[in-house]
Amino acid sequence: MSRQDLQPETHAPEQQLLAQLQALNRIARIATEELELRPMLQRIVDALHEQFGWSFIACATVDNVHDSFVCEALHSDFETEVVVGYSRRMGSGVVGEVAQSGQTLDIPDTRLHQNFVETLSGTRSELCVPVKHQGRVLAVLNVESQHLHAFEGQRVLLETVADQIAGAVRLSSTLAETLRLNRDLREANATLYRLSQVDGLTGLANRRQFDHWLSEAWDNSCREGHALSVALIDVDHFKAYNDYYGHLVGDDGLRRVAQLLTGACQWPGAQIARYGGEEFVLLFPDCPPEAAHHAVNTLCRRIASEGIEHCGSPMGVLSISAGVAGTGLLVPGNAQDLLNAADRALYLAKHQGRNRVVLALPT
Repeated sequence: MSRQDLQPETHAPEQQLLAQLQALNRIARIATEELELRPMLQRIVDALHEQFGWSFIACATVDNVHDSFVCEALHSDFETEVVVGYSRRMGSGVVGEVAQSGQTLDIPDTRLHQNFVETLSGTRSELCVPVKHQGRVLAVLNVESQHLHAFEGQRVLLETVADQIAGAVRLSSTLAETLRLNRDLREANATLYRLSQVDGLTGLANRRQFDHWLSEAWDNSCREGHALSVALIDVDHFKAYNDYYGHLVGDDGLRRVAQLLTGACQWPGAQIARYGGEEFVLLFPDCPPEAAHHAVNTLCRRIASEGIEHCGSPMGVLSISAGVAGTGLLVPGNAQDLLNAADRALYLAKHQGRNRVVLALPT
């Protein structure tokens, strides 16, 4: 049993006052030393237990958003269902009542209090004090005992403690909320950034992301002397496909082509993006143009063999044409020159009848 529970009047008045002053001084130091809410409240709860021997002490914060209170710190000499994180609705039990009303409740006999909720077996007296800052209830300090009238004369002390820590609780709560909002903002910005790099229709990288990939790959190719190849791909007769089947089916067709390109491209490190409209682009780092040409030829055959109906095409099925260029065959001045070479090769593929891949000629 606690010292206070067994011997509520053993200290002389001077000794009691000294003990209270020492406790208040210690709590004041804790309130200025800790910035995080839970560690601060736990140290305060532990200090009250060590100074006064109270067998059950808890501190709960008020969550107005969810209309509840949440235990943030706890000391109990006995088994209790209350743990850190324990929560109940506002108005429930003595703590909920104080959180809602903002008024201290000093209950010498819990059996006579209608709203008492037993969380510590055998509780007979309870003292609950609101922690308020500028009239707003931020938290509740709660002490309980298995003895009647255990907290007579302690109300002023606990209210003084509550007043003393109110500013620190407010500061810690504001800091925690600011950190949470900053974290949410960072996550939202990261999500927005990811979305800005993704094509909404196909889920592939978009042109903006591809331009970044190409710039990095070009710099690496120049620095390391590695080959670099690129392929521009166009869905054959796609306007006719859209006109005949409608734009919704056209969108489905683009998504299907994107899936096939992604699934069938086996070159290590290859990156695929939607370049715009019915055009796609493939980047092949550390890949000679002949190897890239072979890989894209495989993609071309794979899509035609899928047999996606296309009544507006002479082939009768959806197909692609592609132009491939690489640093092994060309000596372009920059990454855009490489892309332009692939675009010219794509034009030749279309001019030669489509459903084929053309490799850019050496210059």
